[in-house]
Amino acid sequence: MIYLALGTIAFSAASAFAWVLNVSLKTNQEFLGTRPWSIADEFHLENYANAWTNADVGAYFGNSVVVSITSTVLGVVVSAFAAYPIARIPFRLNGAVLAVFLMGLMVPWMVTFIPLYLTLQDLGLLDTRIGLILVYATYNLPFNIFVLVGFLRTLPRELEEAAAVDGAGPTTTFVRVILPLLGPGLASVTIISFLNNWNEFFYALVLIHSPSKMTLPLGLFQLGQAADYGTNWVTLFAGMIITALPVLILFALLQKQVTKGLTAGALKG
Repeated sequence: MIYLALGTIAFSAASAFAWVLNVSLKTNQEFLGTRPWSIADEFHLENYANAWTNADVGAYFGNSVVVSITSTVLGVVVSAFAAYPIARIPFRLNGAVLAVFLMGLMVPWMVTFIPLYLTLQDLGLLDTRIGLILVYATYNLPFNIFVLVGFLRTLPRELEEAAAVDGAGPTTTFVRVILPLLGPGLASVTIISFLNNWNEFFYALVLIHSPSKMTLPLGLFQLGQAADYGTNWVTLFAGMIITALPVLILFALLQKQVTKGLTAGALKG
């Protein structure tokens, strides 16, 4: 029964993606005519060129690449350095520190949004890529730390003992011994963080106002509201495919690492 339900969900998602891809290759006349569900008679690849250049999807794509990659790298690096002492170095407030980070998974984002907005306003970071990068990086910290702490606890304690015998301190031990073993865990939090950052819409909607700084989800939303493109469905659908392709490719390449990292982290999380 479970496999049937999962198979139905997977089939529905694949069908929706195939339909969007099909529409992106049609003309507006075909889509708005009597055969919106039929396969395209001809593949109009110029829809993607129009979306990339005329509809500024290329500029939105570049902004998303910069913001998503930078915030993902920053968030994962900070998470790794925060998770290591929590998981491997005993101290009195170990559990309390972890609990503070995990509270970020339980507190609704609506509660923190107004203080966050006012803080960025005071710092002069509204309508800036740097402000959005910092928000995205911190937004993923609780989940990243939770997964990495669970993964680090699966590693044998003898690793630190052997490194200490050789005279290595905590920083050297982490960088030279522990970090190379964190591959699956880092791959998991990296791809999930990138997915979240790439697809995030609400923070970008409120924090970014300049069209030149908009990310892909926000840019496509604004594009749908524009008079020139509000009825130009095939261009909008081509933009959706351009938005979806990077995350699909990334997940296809790293799915085994993601599964391994999350499974290992769950065993002792």
